[in-house]
Amino acid sequence: MKKRLLTATFLTIAVLGLFGCGKKEETTEATTTEVTTEEASSEDTSHEGMTYNELTGEWSADYVSRRPVAVMINNLKEALPSSSTKQADVIYECMVEGGITRLMAIYSNYENLEKVGSVRSARHYYINIANEYNAIYVHYGQSKPAKEILDQKVIDNINGLTYDAGFYRDSDRVAPHNAYTTGERIVKGIEDFNYSTEYDSTHEKVLTFNEEDTDLTNGQDAGTVRVSFSNYSKPYFIYNADTKLYDRYEYDAPQIDNLADENDNVLNFKNVIIQISSYECINQKNDLQELTQIGEGTGYYCTNGKEIPITWKKETKGTPTKYYTEDGQELLLNPGKTWISIIGDGENAGVTFE
Repeated sequence: MKKRLLTATFLTIAVLGLFGCGKKEETTEATTTEVTTEEASSEDTSHEGMTYNELTGEWSADYVSRRPVAVMINNLKEALPSSSTKQADVIYECMVEGGITRLMAIYSNYENLEKVGSVRSARHYYINIANEYNAIYVHYGQSKPAKEILDQKVIDNINGLTYDAGFYRDSDRVAPHNAYTTGERIVKGIEDFNYSTEYDSTHEKVLTFNEEDTDLTNGQDAGTVRVSFSNYSKPYFIYNADTKLYDRYEYDAPQIDNLADENDNVLNFKNVIIQISSYECINQKNDLQELTQIGEGTGYYCTNGKEIPITWKKETKGTPTKYYTEDGQELLLNPGKTWISIIGDGENAGVTFE
């Protein structure tokens, strides 16, 4: 099988249990590839009686448009399998301290979630991402930089350290991997804090979708997408031609949802975005990271077994991150669920396609 190495250049990222800062360098530029797509329109009369889900680009007669919730999910090996991650519309994966990663699962439908988690603490750059979606942020605790932001009331949030009713401990696991929530508890938290479920007037959608499933023009083979955050965290995705989805693998095994049907419990996604940015250690003692979010950079978009290079841009903290094809057109995703990995630009970070 032919393998192409498409990796960002070097930044030393700390591995689990080994704390320290690395030296940043520049990322690798992506080559130009064209893609012809047609944007989905929320005004399309063929969808009469249906509502558009801006997180997936899909229409449904049962869907109700409202603010989503964004839940911090544990991704350590000893905390897996997780619960209700398969029901998320969008999942972000970013690096935190020690070279490990943490997930943020974004749900448009959440009230009937039986069990969600395990839930972990906030990081400040995840708060910024959640705010892009005008989401209600659900977490259990926070880092010091995250607390400074939360204290400024910049986001509606439900925090397990200050709101016991929103969470419970599972006796089958040990702390800190045993904190969970449910859809019912999230709804109660929203009501108790009197948070609005309506999008605010300044809300702007983050992702843009094709009206129908569309293959990438001139896309390169991406049957397997290997993503490296650090020496410790090296997840990957394998394309399933039967389902036309990417199956997620973590720690050399399928990443599953322990509440899903055993015949369909692997996390899978129509779209995979690899966004290349930079991480910087901002605290030597515990290796807390800063993620560059404002500015622009490169990345890759994968769907239907192919990939193309893309660019990303975020103009200010209050504007959403936008993705573009190499010809400068806004990237249109295929309707369905999306996984976004934000990796660094160093020697232990990169992506390969097979």
